[in-house]
Amino acid sequence: MFLLMLLSTLFPSTLPEPGKQYWVCNSSDVSLWYTYCDNVNYPISVRNEPCVELKGSKGHLLISYIPKTVNTSVPFSFRGILFSKGKYRCVVEAIAGNTEEMLFCLNFTIIHYSASN
Repeated sequence: MFLLMLLSTLFPSTLPEPGKQYWVCNSSDVSLWYTYCDNVNYPISVRNEPCVELKGSKGHLLISYIPKTVNTSVPFSFRGILFSKGKYRCVVEAIAGNTEEMLFCLNFTIIHYSASN
């Protein structure tokens, strides 16, 4: 069974600086990037439909991981949440079976440009 864990990080200073960043998309108020937070050797496909906007958008984050045939869609919604200008990080882990069997780990960085939503 596939379990997707989404951990929001409110204190970015607790995470190490990410390695090579992979661009996902840009919107009018956000740039979205991800890095690997594990030693995965296979490419992971990540895309948004539509690209994230922190001023009331909703949509899906689509993640595909071919070696283990993992395809998932994570819904997101930012309606009613006010974000101040800054950098936000979110960690996504894909786990199959038990916690010892982690498939991959991604560290998303969201850079919010606008001070108002």
